Amino acid sequence: MNLHEETRPPGDRRRMTAPDLPLLLFVASAFLGILPAPDRRSCWPALAWMVAGLLIYGLLSRGATTRRQWTLGAGVFISAGALLSLYAALEDLGLAGVGATAWAPHLNSVATFIEGLLFLAVGLALSDGQGPSRPRLTMRIAAGLAAGLMGLALALTGSQGAWLAVSVAGLLWLAHHWQPARWAAVTNGAVALGLSTYVLIRGDIAALEELPILGRALSALFFRPDRLAIYRESAYLIGDMPFTGIGYGEQFGMVHARYALLIQHVFLRYAHNLYLDVWLEQGLLGAVALLWLMAALYQAIRVRSRSTANARLQSTWLGLTAIFFHGLTDARQFIDGWCWLPFFGLLGLTAAHLRRRPAAPIRRPWLAPAIVAGGFLLAVALAFAPWGATWHANRGALLQAQAELAPSLAEEKQQALMEEAIANYRRALEIAPEDRTARQRLGWILLSERRFEEAAEELEIAWQTAPANTTTRKALGLAYVWTGKLTRARPLLADVPGIIEELNNWGWWWATEGEIDRARHAYRASLLLAPDQPAITQRLDALRDN
Repeated sequence: MNLHEETRPPGDRRRMTAPDLPLLLFVASAFLGILPAPDRRSCWPALAWMVAGLLIYGLLSRGATTRRQWTLGAGVFISAGALLSLYAALEDLGLAGVGATAWAPHLNSVATFIEGLLFLAVGLALSDGQGPSRPRLTMRIAAGLAAGLMGLALALTGSQGAWLAVSVAGLLWLAHHWQPARWAAVTNGAVALGLSTYVLIRGDIAALEELPILGRALSALFFRPDRLAIYRESAYLIGDMPFTGIGYGEQFGMVHARYALLIQHVFLRYAHNLYLDVWLEQGLLGAVALLWLMAALYQAIRVRSRSTANARLQSTWLGLTAIFFHGLTDARQFIDGWCWLPFFGLLGLTAAHLRRRPAAPIRRPWLAPAIVAGGFLLAVALAFAPWGATWHANRGALLQAQAELAPSLAEEKQQALMEEAIANYRRALEIAPEDRTARQRLGWILLSERRFEEAAEELEIAWQTAPANTTTRKALGLAYVWTGKLTRARPLLADVPGIIEELNNWGWWWATEGEIDRARHAYRASLLLAPDQPAITQRLDALRDN
């Protein structure tokens, strides 16, 4: 391997690099996410970590343009990763006193924090210095030890997504220097492309589970059924609010529970996918900014790599690659905001390298990122046409969430927001009478007002428009239950997870409300789906005696 350091003078700190503009847009989209958020109090801690990351990026990208400065910045992050890895290792070993600390990070968050820094430590350990000076050798040995500690901690965390991400990024690094590894990388890329095409043709990522051998492996390692469900439900929420998202901060839990699962308590706190979470919390602008950032970054790396095989530069973009790849299966950044810091740190160290003018510049460096971002926007435009109806449905969904989920909201304000939401749904239906979001949300509002027959009419249209939408199916199934149409409800509710217990809870609740007929319908529907429930049979018999 040619890992010799390139010796160039520091770049112009005022000159912008490829990640600068898209990263600023990405952070700006997080701040704009305050506007649609039902609970804006939860935005501020998440935004504080985002601002901290941006400051780190600015400090490193402008201040780490010399070898000494870059090494110092990398050393700080490697030390942080090593200390966190030591904590995780001691915690896993169950040593006395470690678990009693006030701060106990989740092991998946530990894996997210150190997966990219592992490559940074390896790159620093492999990079050659100018002369056999003892400090240089000491630094490389320390980086190697830190890499070993982070590798051990990754193994102990049990994060399969991090393992897979590190494996993919490691294979890419090996392929950069070793011909046989390139064939392995190409083969894996072809398999991934084939699977993606298969999913697009089938129209559902769950179709991967049908593959005889590979499908089972992917389900165990990558596409677990529970993750498939949350991805689908997150996509439904994006379909409801594609332009604005649901708002930044900890908004996902209640929005997902209320409008995707149709329950009243938080089930999951985030979408477990970086790209879905970005779109949901930072809106379409955030999703575009992230894609633009990735495209601009990799194009700049491709151009820069023509003139050097710099181990340090490779370590930063490969660390970012591991983060991006792990983002397909998890997004701890949206739960523990400190997990963003390695992303901004590696990006800043990469930008510090890019600040030195590439040896082989290309014409129109903006073209490839523009094609990626523009192609995504075109796909969104086609998927959500007509835009007027989508916008009104989006705005109605936001107003409804603010009316129902905003804390300490006066009843008059809540009522006004809900009326405005309904008016927006009606406007959407004037433009597109079969708009799924507007029909489904109106149907759910009618259910909450106990106008069950009207709700069923709205939800039937929504279901005919999107029969695969599990939220719409469940809402229509419940509407049929409350109107006593149990045979129609059965096929719609049969595959809903936890529906038996939910119907039983509904039966109890309706009984406490004095709605005996509704309670009977709930219990009968539950017994229709699961007949062997003696306790529920007794409850139903008791209601018959009333």
